[in-house]
Amino acid sequence: MSAPSALSQGFLAFAMRYAGRSLWRNKRRTVLTIGTVTLSSFVSLVATRYSTAVLKIWQDGAIDHGAGHAQFHQKDYFDSPDIISEKITFAENDPVHAALALDPAVEAVSRRLVFEGIISSERKTVYFIGRAIEAESELKVSPGIFHPKEDEGSFVTSSIANGVVLGRGLAETLELKVGDDAVLKTSTLSGAVNGVDVKVIGIVNPPLPALSKRLVYMPLEQGQKSIKIPGRITELVVRLKPGSDAEKWVASWEGKAPLLDLRGWWKIDPMIREVERIWDSVVGVISVLLFVAAGISVLNIVFMLVMERTVEIGTLMAIGARPRDIRTLFTLEAALIGAIGGVLGAVLGNIALVAMDISGVPFDSPFSSGRIFVHPKVSLLVSVLVFFAAVLICYVSALAPSRKASHVEPVVAFKGQVT
Repeated sequence: MSAPSALSQGFLAFAMRYAGRSLWRNKRRTVLTIGTVTLSSFVSLVATRYSTAVLKIWQDGAIDHGAGHAQFHQKDYFDSPDIISEKITFAENDPVHAALALDPAVEAVSRRLVFEGIISSERKTVYFIGRAIEAESELKVSPGIFHPKEDEGSFVTSSIANGVVLGRGLAETLELKVGDDAVLKTSTLSGAVNGVDVKVIGIVNPPLPALSKRLVYMPLEQGQKSIKIPGRITELVVRLKPGSDAEKWVASWEGKAPLLDLRGWWKIDPMIREVERIWDSVVGVISVLLFVAAGISVLNIVFMLVMERTVEIGTLMAIGARPRDIRTLFTLEAALIGAIGGVLGAVLGNIALVAMDISGVPFDSPFSSGRIFVHPKVSLLVSVLVFFAAVLICYVSALAPSRKASHVEPVVAFKGQVT
């Protein structure tokens, strides 16, 4: 009778049965080892999906609160030291605007004029950053900037030429409420000072406290009149349809508007990408450390298995088993531990994710005021990756002890020794 060989057709089935029976010779040790792998898989899966959900909220927040998916500016806009000047503006009827309206991937486009000045109430005077906008298209591009149920009053409308909307922090500083009057003072392009009487028609709560203390929205035409720059804007903001890939869209538009500078939201608000990289690194390090701990546990248990089964090893080799057959037996046993732990971790992790998605996880975001609720989603791809990571780390951990076992001399093994 020939010994089982790694090349024989029935060896794999034999090895699987052998590994399965061998695992439960010491049930307590096996359960503890599988539990370590399960915990590593569970935490890695939940942490990855939770971090993805948090970062998605930050991305959507930046897009919905003014960044859009992409923006067009004059070439020198970001390099210019001036907030506003003739050279960093372009015509509001630029051909790019019409071309964007015809793009099937574009949901909305809004024109803006960004400038600065001084706003005064009866009690105080402070510096402000003005966004002169097209009211209807702005709400389509940035649906998060005004919430009727949460914000006060109404949003900017072309029917009220002198109506402005203030950030909550600015309104509190100036002690202004909806319906109060204020005065905006801006410098025109010629250097003169222009004062405009305005009425507060709304108060909004921008996500960044620093912006909340400075932001003033007004109709586009009113802003152009304030600084004496009719028909000019500083930016075109684009919102893409759901499901569109912003990075691919930006790449496809490169070169189509050679006179303008096109940037995706990740370049408009680069801090979010920096936070993403840091967060992904932290989650990655935690996952690696957990799997390394699981690998060390498997390494120890396989070494113990080798020491306990020296006579079995010697018997198998005496009847013709090859060194690679011995390696296969022990690495398969370790891989089986990884497979069981990986499956349990993925199943329990996805159950936890479903519960978290249904109930929501409270989170105090540094990029928004108040508390938000995170709803992590189940991902088949991430679940499969975590499972294979568990199997792989267990398999790799068993290589050294299985190699040691495969080099045992049968005569030595019968004495119960492994050198």
